[in-house]
Amino acid sequence: MVYLCRKCDAYVGCHNNSRKPLGIMANKETRDWRMKAHKVFDPLWKSGKIKRERAYGFLQRRLGYKVHIAESDIDRCKAIIDACQNDKWFEELLKTKGASVISYSEPVR
Repeated sequence: MVYLCRKCDAYVGCHNNSRKPLGIMANKETRDWRMKAHKVFDPLWKSGKIKRERAYGFLQRRLGYKVHIAESDIDRCKAIIDACQNDKWFEELLKTKGASVISYSEPVR
């Protein structure tokens, strides 16, 4: 199931067998930025070396606010990408946990 606004092409999917949304409705541009944020952030916890909740905790402490990519707007997605690609704490955490960073050649700002 999804919630959809045909007028602005915004939608959000739902958890399996429920009406509970996975995040906040987003248009195409916002969905694209959320996918980019996931692509640079998710390797940390998907490596299996650190739990997902702990990885989000590190990111939240670094950015100074609660982070949930599915609820992030474009500016927050850019901040997540910037933190994951340019901050030493993230790079060091990845090195110690055996994951790798995905980089984008395009600017994020």
